[in-house]
Amino acid sequence: MVILMRNYYIFSVKEEFVKLYHDRPSSLYEILKQIYCLNKKDLNYAVQVFSSLTDKIDRDYLNRKMYLKYHKEMVYTKTEKEHIINNLYKDEVSILTVKRSHLLLSTNHSYSSFFNILVDYQANFFACDFENQDYFFLNDIKILV
Repeated sequence: MVILMRNYYIFSVKEEFVKLYHDRPSSLYEILKQIYCLNKKDLNYAVQVFSSLTDKIDRDYLNRKMYLKYHKEMVYTKTEKEHIINNLYKDEVSILTVKRSHLLLSTNHSYSSFFNILVDYQANFFACDFENQDYFFLNDIKILV
């Protein structure tokens, strides 16, 4: 059996850009996709644009808070660099890697349990699956669920 994994890049978008793009998330997605696809020769430009759009993530804080809150509550484990949900009841495997610039979420579902967890830490998280052209503010999917 082949398990298809979706890879979501999750960014902490600055408040002024959340207000600007909340009703037009496709525009924000297109900017981030262009940064994602740029050549290495344009790296300086990409870093400047990316830094103006996003806030750095407090990796240590988020790792510590997630572990303390969830290691006893759910089917959850943590390695040095990854948070892992392996929920057999939902047939879900999700792996979250916290970086200073973004979060990387690999999951075998379109909807990961990590989305509910992350929205409680940061209201301005914006998720992009560049391969499947899927994007959304985490706050928006919390309203739908």
